[in-house]
Formats: sequence, C-alpha cells, structure tokens
Amino acid sequence: MNRSNNNLGIGEDHGSTIRPKGSGDGDGLLGHITTSVIATVVLAVIVCGLYPMVVWGLAQVFFHDKANGSLITGKDGKVIGSRLIGQNFTDAKYFHPRPSAAGNGYDATSSGGSNLGPTSAKLVNGTTKPTTQPNLKGGDPLPGPDAVDFDGIKLRILHYCSENGIAFDAKPSLDRFKDAKGELNDAKVVKAFSDDKEPLVITPKQPIPADAVTASGSGLDPHISPDNALLQAPRVAKARGMSVDDVKRLIGRNTDSPDLGILGDPGINVVMLNLALDGATAGKN
Repeated sequence: MNRSNNNLGIGEDHGSTIRPKGSGDGDGLLGHITTSVIATVVLAVIVCGLYPMVVWGLAQVFFHDKANGSLITGKDGKVIGSRLIGQNFTDAKYFHPRPSAAGNGYDATSSGGSNLGPTSAKLVNGTTKPTTQPNLKGGDPLPGPDAVDFDGIKLRILHYCSENGIAFDAKPSLDRFKDAKGELNDAKVVKAFSDDKEPLVITPKQPIPADAVTASGSGLDPHISPDNALLQAPRVAKARGMSVDDVKRLIGRNTDSPDLGILGDPGINVVMLNLALDGATAGKN
C-alpha cells in the first residue's frame, strides 16, 4: 500500500513562506521603517500644524474675545485684567471678592485651594505663627508678637460683619483682644477661637453667605453671589456718596444669569461691577 508522505507531514516545513526571488529580510525592514517615518511626518504636520491652525482660526473668527483670554481694557486701551480671573479689592468704595488661597491672593501663578476640609480646626479657627524682631543691641533676632498664619472662617466672619455694618454678638467681649490704639489684634482673636476654657464665639444676627468667608477651589473665581453683593452695598454706597438703591441697580445690571438658564447659580463679576461703579461716579469725582 502506497502512502503519501505529504499526508503524514513528513519532511514538510509548515511554518515556511514563499518569498519572491531577490527579496530579503533587510528589504522588508527598510520598507517598514520608510512607511513609519512617512506616517510620523504626515501626522506631525496634520496634528501639530494644520489642526491647531484651523482651531485657532475658527476661534479667532467666532470667539475672538474668549479665545484671547476675555481681557478687560480701560478707556486708554490698556489691559487691566480678565473677566475669568478675580482681583483683590480692599478699599471700602469697592466690592470685595471672596477669599483666595492662591498665593497671597488671586495669584494666577499659584492657583489652588487650601485643601482643608469642613472638619479642619485650622480652616474654622485659623492659626498663628511666631515672629522675630531685630535686636537693636546686635546678635540674634528677638522673639516678636505672634501673627496670623491662616485667618480661618471665624475671623473672616468677624471682619465681614465689622466692615459691612452687620450686627453680631461676641462672647466674651472683644475689648480684651484690642491693643492700646483700640484696634483688634487678629492674632489674639485667632488664639481665642481655640481656647479650651473660654473660646471666643462670634454669632452674626443674619446669615453670612458662604462665598463671603470661603475660598474657591481655584482661588481665582471672579464672581460673588448676589446675597454677598447686597450685604456689601450699604458700605460701598456710603463710601461713594451714592444711594443704596443706585448701587443695587448696578448690582442687578452686572449679575450673570446661570448658563442656559438652569446651569449653576447667578453670579456677579466683582471686577466688572467695580468698573461699573467707577464709571457711575466718574463725573462726581
């Protein structure tokens, strides 16, 4: 009986392939490298050149202001800020923004929050730190008075009420925390908040908006809530010699509605509102 060796697979190389005459492994590798290089160059031109250029061009045409940073310019054409980044105002004639944990306050190079949670004693009560003062006789610096290291929500509430004429109760009396000039010593106040025997308790007689005493996650939020702005209105009106109603009308005109009418809450851009205030009182100054 004749049996075919092919049926038994004897002597066969099943993994072999038939190559065209003259083709070798070196030629195939070179082809793959050439294809890869061409693909890399083409994709680099498209993804790193043409695509960004098209996106930039469309943005300049349809969203010119936003694409360039939503910049705010003064009457002289000089850039004075951005609608997207808050600025710190401390003068009584201006609306004040919310607290900021970005650097020393609204530092765009140090964006971020305090990373402190609602149960943090540091966030609620604040902390102090020792200081030094020059030794007039030479030698090592001498210990100085303690200073506020982190103000905390309670101290912010106290200052917010004091600045805006909001009544509050304080137990014990704040008189014991004042210096010889009658000014409040913030470091002593912060320490009193954490006093185990007789902690200082500040109780406002009306609700204080959360954004008035807490920082945003970025530390750069340009907006405050309408409630926050309305509580500041009497102080601003008095400092500028305006009526409270006129200031409230400016607040209404500078209130941003929620996106699409339902996303988020109404907000007031502090920089834009303060610019509107300056414009409203420009003729009186």
